[in-house]
Amino acid sequence: MKTYNVAVAGALGLVGSTMVRILEEYDFPVNRLKLLESKEWVGTPVRFKGETLFVEEGTEDAFEGVDIALFATHEAVSAKLAPAAAKRGAIAIDNSRHFRLDPNVPLVVPEVNPEDLKWHNGIIANPNCTTIGTIVVLKPIHDISPIKRVVASTYQAVSGGAIRGQLELKKQCVDIAAGFEPSPPTVFAYQIAYNLIPFIDVFEDDGYTREEWKMIHETRKMLHVPDMAITDTAIRVPVLNCHSVSCNIETRDKVTVQQAREALSKAPGVKVVDDIEKLEFPQPIRVSGGNLVHVGRIREDFSIENGLNLFLVSDNVRKGAAQNAVQIAQVLVEQGLVEEWQRRRS
Repeated sequence: MKTYNVAVAGALGLVGSTMVRILEEYDFPVNRLKLLESKEWVGTPVRFKGETLFVEEGTEDAFEGVDIALFATHEAVSAKLAPAAAKRGAIAIDNSRHFRLDPNVPLVVPEVNPEDLKWHNGIIANPNCTTIGTIVVLKPIHDISPIKRVVASTYQAVSGGAIRGQLELKKQCVDIAAGFEPSPPTVFAYQIAYNLIPFIDVFEDDGYTREEWKMIHETRKMLHVPDMAITDTAIRVPVLNCHSVSCNIETRDKVTVQQAREALSKAPGVKVVDDIEKLEFPQPIRVSGGNLVHVGRIREDFSIENGLNLFLVSDNVRKGAAQNAVQIAQVLVEQGLVEEWQRRRS
C-alpha cells in the first residue's frame, strides 16, 4: 500500500490532537507524520502508533516533502501557511473559516459533496462544525425533494471554545457546587454554568452573528443552491461536548416521515435514534467520542404543506472538525487525487 507524508499544524490543540488520534484510529497510510506548532512548543513529545514523535516549528519550509497537510490553526496562521504548503506540493485541508467561502476553494463534507474535491487547487476547506453535522442530515432529504427552506436553532457545547471553554464550565460548576460565586468568564461573554448564552461569535450589522451566517453560506455552497432560504440562531449551552441542532425543513414536494426515516437510516455517517416507546433520541452524552451524526424526533410539521421537524447531535470536535478533515484526506487517497495534484504541479 502506498503511504503518504502527512503534517498536522496545530497538533497540540483540541482539534489538532484529535486529528492525530483519528489518523491512528483510521489506520491512515502514513509514511511520516510531522507535528507542527508554534515555536514555544517545539520538542513536545506525542505518541503515535506506538512511537514517540516530537513537535516541530510550523514554518513555511516545514511543509517540504509533505503530501497532505491538516490545519487546525487560527485563521491568520492558515491564511499564511496553507498556501505555503500547497506551493510546496502538499494538499492543505484547512479547518479555519478563512477559505470556506472562497469560490476557488472547495468546501467539502465527504458524505455530501465529494465530487467537489476534484477541482481543488491545493487547498480544501473544512466547514464549520455545526454546518457539518446538519448538512449530513439535510442531504438525504434534499435528494428526495429539493429543500426550499431551513430554520435551525443550534445548541453548541463549550468544546467550541476548545479546552479552555471546557475548563471554564467545569470550574464554574465546581465553584457553585461548593457555595462560592462562580469564576468570572474569560472564554465566553457570560457565565456558562447553569446558563444559556443566546449568541456565538461577533454580531454583524444585520443582527445575525458570524456563527449563524457560517451555516447559511456554507450550506448553500455545498448543496450548490445559492438562493436556498436558511435562517438560524446559535446558542451556547453548558454541555461539555457535542453540538445539537433543531431543524425545521420545508421541501418542494411532500416527504413523509417514513421516507425521511428510511433515507436517513441508509445515509452514510448518520444513525437514526428515534424510538418514542423507549424514549431513545439523540443526546450529547451518547454521541460524544463517536463518529456518527445521530438524528431523531423526526416528525411532520403540520403548520406548512411540506414540512419536517427533526433533532440532530454530532461530536463537534470529531465529525465537526478533525474527523471530517481526515475523511477528506481518505477520499483524496482513494481517488488518486494526491498523485493527480503532484502531476499537475510537475
